Amino acid sequence: MTPPELPPLQIPSLCTLHATSGCLKQQEASAPPARSGDVLNVLKLLSRGARLPHRTRVRLALAALAALLACAAPAQAQTLREAVETAWQRQPAAQAQTFRSAELAARAKAANAWVPSPPSIGLSERSDRFNRNAGAREVEAELSVPLWLPGQRQRESALAAAEQDLQRDALEGAKWKLAGEVREAFWQARSAEVDRLAAVRRLTDATALTTDVERRLKAGDLARTDFNQAKGAEHTARAVVNEAEVRTARALLSFTTLTGLETLPAADEAPAANAPPLTAHPALRQLDRIALAADARVRLATDIRRDNPELTLAYRHERSSKAEAYGGAITVGIRIPLATDARNEPKIAAANADFIEARTAHALLRGQLQAEVLASQRELQQARAGLVLVEERQRLAAENDQLLGKAFSLGEIDLATRLRTAAERHAADADSARSRVEAGRAVSRLNQAFGVLP
Repeated sequence: MTPPELPPLQIPSLCTLHATSGCLKQQEASAPPARSGDVLNVLKLLSRGARLPHRTRVRLALAALAALLACAAPAQAQTLREAVETAWQRQPAAQAQTFRSAELAARAKAANAWVPSPPSIGLSERSDRFNRNAGAREVEAELSVPLWLPGQRQRESALAAAEQDLQRDALEGAKWKLAGEVREAFWQARSAEVDRLAAVRRLTDATALTTDVERRLKAGDLARTDFNQAKGAEHTARAVVNEAEVRTARALLSFTTLTGLETLPAADEAPAANAPPLTAHPALRQLDRIALAADARVRLATDIRRDNPELTLAYRHERSSKAEAYGGAITVGIRIPLATDARNEPKIAAANADFIEARTAHALLRGQLQAEVLASQRELQQARAGLVLVEERQRLAAENDQLLGKAFSLGEIDLATRLRTAAERHAADADSARSRVEAGRAVSRLNQAFGVLP
């Protein structure tokens, strides 16, 4: 006897745990203020019995009900790709991506500006009014404009471009890492759910067998010990169901915490059609960008060893005494800072350390990914081969269980033999379901090793 499959175990959504007012609060937080305010106003009008036409009251009630149902509907994803995207939108790096990009774009714009930093103005006055008071006075206005050093503008632009590329590939690397976590959490929950369904089917069959044994006990066909043995098997199956439900709830809660989704995606992940080269792996590209950015910082610090010179333009308006007329003078000057090794030595050392670390990590990670690809390919081959064997074993166990079930009904075999064949069939069914899960997990791990997102 095979019962229908039960729906997946779900964690109650927030709106099913709270009152209607809680749903309204959640809706207000997620919907535009005007729309949530309209819903609240509608509910107030309906609750106070406002004098509205019957058709209008019906429409308002339906609109409010639709809003509440939308609030109560749990978040769902049809595919693993949607689950990864939902989890990614919850990450701090994804939420700050716009402003990080704006920051780097502003740096690139500054590197391409006419001057390395904003100009400055100065204004000074000199007078003898507080000592001799002979009428001497001098007023000077000055404008200082920083200048690019030779090659500095190109180096700054190259560094800004390298940092933009690094930021983009760093996000891809973080998303790839998150995809691995989502994949593992998904298959962990699927595995727990498969075990739960197998335990439920075992309990259903054990309950049906206990009922049959009890009926035959009353008819005098079986002994009391047979009933006790069947009842004990039922209690054991019920305990297994309880343990499986706890494991399933914990696994689904981990998936929900990571993705924000309350149900598992229905569709499994398909193998990558064309495996990309290992050089295109997001983690390796990120390390490449780190090395390139470090190299750009080394080149900038090596070539530019002094602060920016400043071009100064000043106008002086002065007189020596009250009897003299004011005279003016224009001053043009330049300030050139001296170069020292101490200025850039810390920057060069830090950039060289980042470059060496990135290159070393790249070589190590490349070897690890190659080994992971080979192991995942072998794991997938073994999972598929094992699935064929397990399905054949499942077919044989089901056939034996059917035949011996009829034999037990006719009194040709004892209860111990019937329980043993039922246990063998349930074990074969559970192993078959687990093998399908493991085959799907192997596909996800292979795609993860290739650097392919769902």
